[in-house]
Amino acid sequence: MPQAETVFYGGTILTIDAKRPQVQALAVAEGKILAAGNEDEVFALKGPATNMVDLKGKTLTPGLVEPHTHPMTSSLLYNYLDISAFTHPTAADVMNVLREAAAKAKPGEWIAGFGYDPILLRDLQALDADTLDEISTENPIWVMIQSMHTVFVNHKALEAAGIKDDVPQPSNGTFVKDKNGRLTGVIIEQGAIWPIMMAMLRDMGFDARRLMQTQIKRYVKAGYTTLGSAGEFPDVSLCTMLRDLLESEDGGVRISFMEKATDCEMGIRVQVGPDSTRFQTRGIKLWYDGSPYTGNIGLDKPYLNSELMQEGLGVPPDTCGYLMMEKETLYQLVKKYHDQGHQIIIHGQGDRAIREIVDVYERVLSESPRQDHRHRIEHGALFPLDQLQRAKNLGLTVSWHINHIHYYGEALRDDMLGEARTARLMPMASALKAGLVSSLHNDSPMYPEEPFKLMRTAVTRMTRRNEVIGPDEAIPAEEALKALTINGAWQLGLEDLVGSLEPGKLADMVILSDNPLAIEPERLHEISVLATYREGRLFTE
Repeated sequence: MPQAETVFYGGTILTIDAKRPQVQALAVAEGKILAAGNEDEVFALKGPATNMVDLKGKTLTPGLVEPHTHPMTSSLLYNYLDISAFTHPTAADVMNVLREAAAKAKPGEWIAGFGYDPILLRDLQALDADTLDEISTENPIWVMIQSMHTVFVNHKALEAAGIKDDVPQPSNGTFVKDKNGRLTGVIIEQGAIWPIMMAMLRDMGFDARRLMQTQIKRYVKAGYTTLGSAGEFPDVSLCTMLRDLLESEDGGVRISFMEKATDCEMGIRVQVGPDSTRFQTRGIKLWYDGSPYTGNIGLDKPYLNSELMQEGLGVPPDTCGYLMMEKETLYQLVKKYHDQGHQIIIHGQGDRAIREIVDVYERVLSESPRQDHRHRIEHGALFPLDQLQRAKNLGLTVSWHINHIHYYGEALRDDMLGEARTARLMPMASALKAGLVSSLHNDSPMYPEEPFKLMRTAVTRMTRRNEVIGPDEAIPAEEALKALTINGAWQLGLEDLVGSLEPGKLADMVILSDNPLAIEPERLHEISVLATYREGRLFTE
């Protein structure tokens, strides 16, 4: 056996290996885990050049896995004006950011803001072209809400993008028009957002590599070493840049890239070379409904009617939301890409939407059985309890958008869905009982890269105001840590490489300030990432 290049000891080492969940020491050589066990057996592998890392009572775990994120989109949106309620305490602060930017901008320069949030800042109102014209008629203005499913623009932005009142509606988005057929400046979902975003990017320009390097550092700082990129820009040059960056020594993460079915249907593919351990093209992403905060998730029963829904978010009363496509269209797309051998992941949030997604998967799998397909349902907000066992029987798996509860739990309960439905949001305990493999994700840039805030929410069901919603669906800390590591690795088809600290696997690891299985559950979000390693190389400290 070769000598260890690095040995970790002197703290808690959580392997997430069911056969040996905790060890005293761990050795690394040539980017892989050489051994994990007691100090005597591991120390026997050290040589005169071995780097001995004393954990000093801290905790070593596998590198964290984020199976649903948007690294390219995050790199751009985090570069725009920050108008998020996460960082601005009042509506006046948010609007002042936009006004000050307009005052400084040259005529014709775009003003782009991300994070508009009338849910957390209740005196913010739904915007439109007329209200944004009050800020500037000389500068195109583009404002995206925190959930990313809605954009507000002024008339100058519509003009700059060449979008006129007679624009046809895309299949997977909406240019909202008034009763006279005029554009209101409200743009919903990707099919409609994309054309105006492309115009903005064309005019503004951006250093893609620099922005991507910055975004990778954000992931690494949070302890993430493996990402699932769940639908991104359909641009071969950007994907090539990203792959080259990850294959270099500057890239601190590895990425499984999932293409959008809408792009593939137009003949736009972003496969940029053979798969490697650092970049692979994994699967196909579809959207079946939208966001709770845009009012377009597919519900069995209507949203609540409330001031927030109608005035703050501009959602029509008595709506059950809507679906992004016909059920038969979803079936045709899933069947096509399933038969081609792809993994499928489908965005589904409302109870009606998720039930119909399961219907489609069942129909496809009955016609074209395939073992170990690992098809997924993404977010799963109102996953019907009576569909969990059915999903398990079909071999489906779920990645949960659990921090809807943390950030918006009270609003979902009091203004949007009501107490009974909100209590069964993200039913992770029921999913665990049914045997479903579950992971956790931030869906950045929707939420920041906060893995241990995800874990805290899954374990405690606590909101930002420390209220508890649906305590019966809380899961044990051990299961939440698996959801941040090995389960996400399995969903991405990388469980033989990462997700646990076992000999032969890649040495992707993090050192934490506290043991997430021993700290008080209410304090999980206080855990700090002290160091992140990819293939044994230290990327942050």
